[in-house]
Amino acid sequence: MKVDFFIVGAPKSGTTSLYHYLNQHSDINMSIVKEPNYFSAEELKRQDLYYKAKIISVIDEYNNLFERKKNNQLLGEASVSYLFYSDVAGKIKSYNPDAKIIILLRNPVERAYSHYNMDRRLGYVKEDLSKIINDSSVKNHSLYYQQYIQLGQYYTQVKNYIDVFGRDNVCVMLYDHLKENNKKLTNKVISFLKLKEYDGIDYNIPYNSSKNSDFKIVNFLYTLSFLRKLILMIFPISLLDYLESKFFKNEKMVMPQDLESQLYDLYSDEVLLLEKMLNIDLSLWKR
Repeated sequence: MKVDFFIVGAPKSGTTSLYHYLNQHSDINMSIVKEPNYFSAEELKRQDLYYKAKIISVIDEYNNLFERKKNNQLLGEASVSYLFYSDVAGKIKSYNPDAKIIILLRNPVERAYSHYNMDRRLGYVKEDLSKIINDSSVKNHSLYYQQYIQLGQYYTQVKNYIDVFGRDNVCVMLYDHLKENNKKLTNKVISFLKLKEYDGIDYNIPYNSSKNSDFKIVNFLYTLSFLRKLILMIFPISLLDYLESKFFKNEKMVMPQDLESQLYDLYSDEVLLLEKMLNIDLSLWKR
């Protein structure tokens, strides 16, 4: 048994939505854990990232994520940590030389701010993003800078996968297009996997959307990771969905202009290089 395709990133670029859409296709079986991080296990353990994400490092445990496989189904998984770490592409290639790679990319300025705000809501960071960018003395600076800034430096990361797998085996899609028409983008990915379109996919459910509460105490309690885990263990999903609908609403992020300007300066050369390599129009990513 070999996994056939991998959604490798980028973080905060719609990979959770794409994972769920593809998992509804009759000819696809996605891993029961969305981000097993199997091929980046060494890197994540070495860095000891503050997320404390689940890491599956034993091949038998990894294979068990696909135990529901039916005949002729393609196996897929989505671990956004795979894009950044340079050794992962080679590990996947050694595991399955015929693997297909799917990469979702978002305007790196928006991605950085979205990622930062997610971590702030979860209680992982308290410093302002502008201070993290400009002050290397900030505690955990190297990890924060990696997560918010370096993960958006796509050119070298994408080139690495193209060099290892070849252009025909790497599908690069844009978050902008996912937002415009999630069905159209998903069908392009399905075509890339050489499968037929499937009418049984529900495109109306939002996944991993940014939410915030009008109640300060609720936002504070949400930053406590031990409390989030306890609640997930105790309460049924139906009750959690109800509470989320009552206490949280979709959050519209408004980035300070000076921070936005600095981020566009940081990424301007990267965007030009990526645009030229992929031969696509990235005008929306430019100031």
